[in-house]
Amino acid sequence: MAAIQKAKTIVRSGSSADGTDVYLRALLSGEISVADYFFVQAMRGNQYYIGSADVSTPTTWTATSTVDITKPALYVGVPSNKVLIPVHIELYMEAYGTNAQFEVQAVSGTGGSYTSGGTSITPVNMRTALSDSTGLTCYAGGNTIVTVGQTGKLNVFWRDGEQFAITKTTASATASVHDPNKWVWDAVATNTFVMCGPDAQLQVNQGSQAGTGFVKLIAIVINSSDLP
Repeated sequence: MAAIQKAKTIVRSGSSADGTDVYLRALLSGEISVADYFFVQAMRGNQYYIGSADVSTPTTWTATSTVDITKPALYVGVPSNKVLIPVHIELYMEAYGTNAQFEVQAVSGTGGSYTSGGTSITPVNMRTALSDSTGLTCYAGGNTIVTVGQTGKLNVFWRDGEQFAITKTTASATASVHDPNKWVWDAVATNTFVMCGPDAQLQVNQGSQAGTGFVKLIAIVINSSDLP
């Protein structure tokens, strides 16, 4: 591993600039090493895991083959003093239900709300020594959940699917057949950085003819006053 030395500067950028000395990390070659924002936020206790179910019991989702914004796989309500930045989303399908069209999307926006049903989720801090301080309202979806979809500032930042999705069987599970069962969105991989909030909602929606599976969201949650 290359040795690291500290270089001092009096330049401090950002909305909280106060002119005080700060340290930059630099390799001996003179190259500056910039700390990853997501890692820094995790160290500060601002990164959270929000999962749809326990380790063994999948969720049974909506019975339609297209997205129904009133029955999300995952609903997250962001309060008026917070901003949620999604880092990573995974939708794992144990079964697709009837073999047909499959759709998945993630959308942020305003004007939505939770009505009833679903399973309440408490965000888990990625630092195990810390508890949840987000104020988020989170529900795992399914056929029982009812929400009001967002109506303003709509940002469908992820959409994917299959024209004909199938549940693997012994006969179809061959190396020559491409039938994905895990769908992934990643902020860094897509160079997409969503700021959901304050007073906004994020939903992960899917359509799979009563398919079953798990969904998880890794997200940064910060105070809205921390934004520039």
